[in-house]
Amino acid sequence: MNESYLLTFDADSAYLGGKRFYMAIGDIHYFRIHPADWERRLMLVRDFGITVVQTYMPWNLHEPKEGQYVFDGLCDIEGYLRLCDRLGLKVMLRPSPYICSEWDLGGMPAWLLGDRTIELRTCDPRFLSAVKVWYSVLCPKLLPFLSTRGGPIIAVAVENEYGSYAYDKDYLNALADMLRDCGIDVPLYTTDGANDEMQSLGSLPGCWQGANFRGREGSAAAPYALMKRIMPDKPFFIGEWWSGRSMHWDEPFSHRDPVDVAKGYAEALATDGYTAFYMFGGGTNFGFMSGANMGNSYSPRPGTPARYIPHLTSYDEDALLSEDGMPTEKYFLCRDELDRQLGREPRPHIMPEKRVQTLTIPLTGRACLFDNLDILTVHRERTPSARPMEDFGQTLGYILYSANLPDVPCSSGEPRARSLRLGGMKDRALIYADRVYLGCEKRERKSETIMIKPTGNSIAIDILVENAGRVNFGFAMTDERKGISDGIYAGGKKLFGIDTRTLPLEWEQVSRLSYGDNGQNEDIAGQPVFLRGTFDAEPGVDTFADMRIFSEGCKDSAGCIDTAGCIDTAGCVWINGFNIGRFRACGPQHTLYIPGALLKDKDNEIVIFNSCSGASAPRSLDCIGRPILDAPVAD
Repeated sequence: MNESYLLTFDADSAYLGGKRFYMAIGDIHYFRIHPADWERRLMLVRDFGITVVQTYMPWNLHEPKEGQYVFDGLCDIEGYLRLCDRLGLKVMLRPSPYICSEWDLGGMPAWLLGDRTIELRTCDPRFLSAVKVWYSVLCPKLLPFLSTRGGPIIAVAVENEYGSYAYDKDYLNALADMLRDCGIDVPLYTTDGANDEMQSLGSLPGCWQGANFRGREGSAAAPYALMKRIMPDKPFFIGEWWSGRSMHWDEPFSHRDPVDVAKGYAEALATDGYTAFYMFGGGTNFGFMSGANMGNSYSPRPGTPARYIPHLTSYDEDALLSEDGMPTEKYFLCRDELDRQLGREPRPHIMPEKRVQTLTIPLTGRACLFDNLDILTVHRERTPSARPMEDFGQTLGYILYSANLPDVPCSSGEPRARSLRLGGMKDRALIYADRVYLGCEKRERKSETIMIKPTGNSIAIDILVENAGRVNFGFAMTDERKGISDGIYAGGKKLFGIDTRTLPLEWEQVSRLSYGDNGQNEDIAGQPVFLRGTFDAEPGVDTFADMRIFSEGCKDSAGCIDTAGCIDTAGCVWINGFNIGRFRACGPQHTLYIPGALLKDKDNEIVIFNSCSGASAPRSLDCIGRPILDAPVAD
């Protein structure tokens, strides 16, 4: 270890290589930004005055299947660290097994849930064994980037907000020992809520402790007093200063007042501590990786009861840099405060130039999911009862359960109508009888009872269940096996003999779909369909897919048309094989960000999966030059 590059502390300051080092910190997540855009974002970070970039590492993105590791594309952590180093930015790295971060299962791989008894985030030997294997692969890649070896990583996090979760110091000590045993010799740190209990439960002796709280005017004084009392030998550290807010489907979203945030930042700077913006720059939950909360409303809708609340595809988060990497008013106002604190001359608020493009993409091909099941199915198995997707080795996407419901006549001799119940269903189920759409059952809202109305013969029941994102915070994570876990019931009787197909909708399968002409006029109401189109574009220029067309004409579970508040329509979009994320008609997000780096000049391909189509499929899709992230949400 070269101690001349080690981060050290006294009661008031940080030192790097023995020289006082001012830490202006901001979270920028490499895995939420297209790699082609990393440098532009980081240059705006550096121009602001940030000296240290903080980033999580999502274990589940790097090890999507047990023993299969990904370190390229969005997961090129080594390339990201090299870029930070080249730009003179230091890094505080958070590679802990759990990251929260509004990310599926808080970053833990869902294949762990294949073991029904495993205890996540504890000293359960099975969990720690999986972490140890992961660290044995990850840490050798990180060692050359440690500051003690001349690299940019100056500190590494042990866990994340463990003080909000459990009493298990053995677990925290085990993680710290693993990191040390793997050669991590820079300081370790923890971050927790700003109260005594959370700080006590989530910290370890010798670790630098950070306090997390909402950034606003008047917010810093109490955490400062708390942290100086419990950690008098180290400088005040705000591990996450929440300058924005979480964003959820079916919840109204409003931006926070930039003036209030800037005043709060000035107060935090005046403590002479170190503040980490969460988030400094937004990004996108590409693919199916967005998570969910479970509990009371996290957005400003008074009186909303506790429920499952999935996160948006956009991770704009009302950050200082927007989802597409543009400075906001909050960026400039907070930069003014940092400049004042450091004695720098005021700088003009000049918005950098950025071009966007508008497109109209013809959608000429259409493929029904039910016609392409053999192409889309990764695993098929017949089981006595419905089981969750993790039992079949699936973590993301959709799962299809099929069964035959025999006709049971009543005393009058007429067919008997039966109610359908899905035991332990997570998260969103589309229900079909003889491939006719009956309705949608949603975990987050009370659904109307769906009745099966026989015609005198047995009925083929199909239930398509979407994993809309695993809970990423709290103990609900331990019960986040997706699909149906407690049986399918008709008229109070359990159905047995379930044919199950896993449909992760990975590009490997989606790219092989068989398309017909989208000009056909047959009624496809409620059918899950794929639409395809090709188009020309200007490479490197961003745009936003306007998905509002897909909320028009969709039937809800009562069979009525409600274009303003329909909550059944949902799906995802691929651009040239890259899944840019989910859309949902309920809002408040109605656009999907398309990074210009995904586009080429000719023969771009778009594929849209609409899990609950209207009476006919749209013939085209518009791409516009701005995001729609805060549209009104129906009550």
